[in-house]
Amino acid sequence: MLFTLIYLTTAIFGYITIYLIGFKFKSNQHANVYLIIFFFLSSTRFFFSGMVNVPFFANKLYFINVLFTVTSWPCLYLYFTHLIHNKTEIKAKEGLHFIIPLLILSLAVFKFLWSESTVSKLKVISLVINLTMNSIYYLASFKILTKSIWNRNSEITLINKQNKAITKWTTFLFVVLSLIFLIYLIRFFVSEKTFWNLDQSSYLWVGALIWIFIYLKTLSDPQFLYGYDVLQSKIKEYKKNSIAFDNVWKMDYNVNLVNVQDTVLKEKIQCNIENYIIEIEHLALHSNLFFKETFSAEDLANKLGIPKSHLLYVFKYHSNVSFSDFKKIIRIQKAIGFMEEDYLKSNTMESLATDVGFSSYSPFFKSFKSITGLSPQEYCTKMD
Repeated sequence: MLFTLIYLTTAIFGYITIYLIGFKFKSNQHANVYLIIFFFLSSTRFFFSGMVNVPFFANKLYFINVLFTVTSWPCLYLYFTHLIHNKTEIKAKEGLHFIIPLLILSLAVFKFLWSESTVSKLKVISLVINLTMNSIYYLASFKILTKSIWNRNSEITLINKQNKAITKWTTFLFVVLSLIFLIYLIRFFVSEKTFWNLDQSSYLWVGALIWIFIYLKTLSDPQFLYGYDVLQSKIKEYKKNSIAFDNVWKMDYNVNLVNVQDTVLKEKIQCNIENYIIEIEHLALHSNLFFKETFSAEDLANKLGIPKSHLLYVFKYHSNVSFSDFKKIIRIQKAIGFMEEDYLKSNTMESLATDVGFSSYSPFFKSFKSITGLSPQEYCTKMD
């Protein structure tokens, strides 16, 4: 009875998580579909385990366990791949990753078509294929994580903060699932030549408790679902009378001022901070000022018609990035827009660098990789 309660509680938490992801966050088009699928399969497995005393669910439990076992690591691999490449859509060729899982699943579903001896042979073959496949996807996932996520750094403070958050999440997820996979391997080689967690008495309740923690962690910080383009997605459009770059700006007016001059300045401009920010955004998105090589904070202040000290105050106390970093973000976003418009079909990378305001290709390359995690060439390849 206790185990049944744990399994059903886990399933409920999982379905609530999926519901909130699908509806509360439906305006965010960067939700990672493969992680959601993985959550759904896991939740359904625990639901059927909790309902094992009901004949209908008991008869389907084997099928659900096999489905979860053969699709888990392909889904996780694709999740990590989408995470590092900021991909939102599912491409048809990704379906190739599920050919072998579907084959194994078919053998399990239609086992009644063959004799008992044939079923025994097919079961062994399926188990070996499944073990090999999961091992390959496990190692491939580890390679992606170590190469492109866990060691990902940026010179932009805001981007680096996001990198660290996603690194912590993926490390936690990978370690937990590695332990589960290790248990599966030990059980497979030592005693039970069966699929993952089919025996309901074999510590499945421990996994259920771990999954509850995973769901709670996801709900507490849903950025884990989206990837690295949370900041960039905010730069794509300007909304009138609103702050578009909401990951850049800080609207907390209870800031700790470092000197008397700033204290005096705060009294003068506090009521204008939001207007300043909206005007800065508008110029960043609807003018070419930021793409001039020599463009400076003083130039921006003059264009806004405010003292330079006011502008520096805004970036000092109400921005997560410096003026220099903000300028780099705007320029790289413009460069990405040019790339998507096939600019490079008739122009070089060097001309792209200078057109968006960099003095040469070298600082452009460094800033591009710092912000996107990819070199300009890698980004172009990803778009193809």
